Amino acid sequence: MRNLSGIRLPNMRLVVLDDDAATTEFMATVARRRGWRASTATRPDVFQDLISADPPDAILLDLQLGASDGIEQLRFLHTRNYRGNIVLMSGFDARVLASAQEIGDSLGLTIAAVIEKPVRIARIEKVLAAIERPPKPQAVMMPEPAGPRAISPHDIDQAIAAGDMALQLQPIVAARGAVERAEALIRWCDPIRGPVLPDAFVAVAESDGAVMDRLTKWVAETAAQHYRRLAELGEPVQICINISGCNLRDADFPDHMAALRERMSVPWGGLAIEITESVAMYDLDATASVLARLRLKGFAVALDDFGTGHSSLTTLRRMPFSTIKIDKSFVQDLLTSNDSLNIVRSVIQLARDMRLSCVAEGVENAEVAARLVELGIDAMQGYYFSKPLPFDAFAEWLQAHRAANPSSPLPTAGGGLGTGCLS
Repeated sequence: MRNLSGIRLPNMRLVVLDDDAATTEFMATVARRRGWRASTATRPDVFQDLISADPPDAILLDLQLGASDGIEQLRFLHTRNYRGNIVLMSGFDARVLASAQEIGDSLGLTIAAVIEKPVRIARIEKVLAAIERPPKPQAVMMPEPAGPRAISPHDIDQAIAAGDMALQLQPIVAARGAVERAEALIRWCDPIRGPVLPDAFVAVAESDGAVMDRLTKWVAETAAQHYRRLAELGEPVQICINISGCNLRDADFPDHMAALRERMSVPWGGLAIEITESVAMYDLDATASVLARLRLKGFAVALDDFGTGHSSLTTLRRMPFSTIKIDKSFVQDLLTSNDSLNIVRSVIQLARDMRLSCVAEGVENAEVAARLVELGIDAMQGYYFSKPLPFDAFAEWLQAHRAANPSSPLPTAGGGLGTGCLS
């Protein structure tokens, strides 16, 4: 299809749903000028009939529809397995539009754009132009050779025995510049598979209690070795390890950890524990008991990814944590989202009021770091300071950091306990 000047038009179909007839016709007219075949509806039942009869390439959907609303229509489109583009519109604030977009995404719908009212012609044209662009041709996919078989608990056991596992360290930097602790992150480089992400094998290990125990023991022993080597270099930092829900279901786990620390000649506070909220919430009573015993035996305990679960405050109230780690999803939006800023500010104040230390994860630039310091954060972690590093590289980074920040005090042998202990 071409217009009088010979320019090819898209010949695509659009349906507009808005309870104001003038608005629907206005948007349809803009689309028709671009060569679209546009239909309008001011009632959900008419809209649904249009969709069912001939699914369009795109839909302009207002969220306010009198007795109905746009969320109901998104659910209807989901039941019809609609695969076209959806543009959401609303006169409400941006937060309502963002929530609607997340709902659409969760339903598997394609939310092409969101538009705040009043709608401008230029905005509609820009959105339609983006939809009109044909997708890039897909490369012809050749059959892939059969990959390695699925990971089994036995594979993980063999990797531990063969020395294919390693711990990398990522520094946690105090607001005043000192590096008093580091998080230990497990890495697996399989001779056949290559690098294997923790998400791909930790859950497999958890399916076999004995393998998970051996993996946790290896992590703890390796972390203890790293602590001792750093102490010998004159750079003692607390090493924080992540533990599994399987460990928290073992009432004797605190005793095993204390015995390991004594055997490895690591002082109180040399090792610390991190758990996520989803792990903590599995069995509140059993988890609280294990964590309390860990604290009594000299292990600081951090609640990781705070704010991403469904019962953060319940978890925080019932568990004997020493630290809150603010999830990176809030930290990374700190400068662009008032909601994220207010959440971070509130968590920092909550930690202070509860006599807990507070660490911000996912710090990626100087501007975010400076804002966090202004807000009163205790410590920060992220690629702005360093990515996770193998031991030798971490030791070099640590020495260079201390040389560049001579005013930062060295930590005590155990990194400190009490409310000042950050992990």
